Amino acid sequence: MDQAANLRRLVIQNSATRKTKTIAITSGKGGVGKTSVAVSLAIALAKRNYSVTLLDADLGLANVNVVLGIIPKYNLYHVIKGKKKLEEIIIDVPEGIKIIAGASGFHQLANLDVKQREYF
Repeated sequence: MDQAANLRRLVIQNSATRKTKTIAITSGKGGVGKTSVAVSLAIALAKRNYSVTLLDADLGLANVNVVLGIIPKYNLYHVIKGKKKLEEIIIDVPEGIKIIAGASGFHQLANLDVKQREYF
């Protein structure tokens, strides 16, 4: 069984035990497909009637919105700077998911203070 099939099986298997789930797609290297996996998984879960919000927290090259063909007016940068509330930057996309667009090159996300971390 490949990793994607195993991940899908785990998500479905554990769906009865918790209402809210968090799945993180991460890698220490760029260009390995994190965004593709995250977007594909989000869409697959939405097609199974799960409510999905995809947060793009890539500090270097946040591009979930690019993959989905969306040009966000606001992103995480605006939330961190206190210009917008998190719920104000959530975007509904036609694929049946919601996205929170990341802020490319905004490395302050890696250095949030306690209050900011608690907010997220």
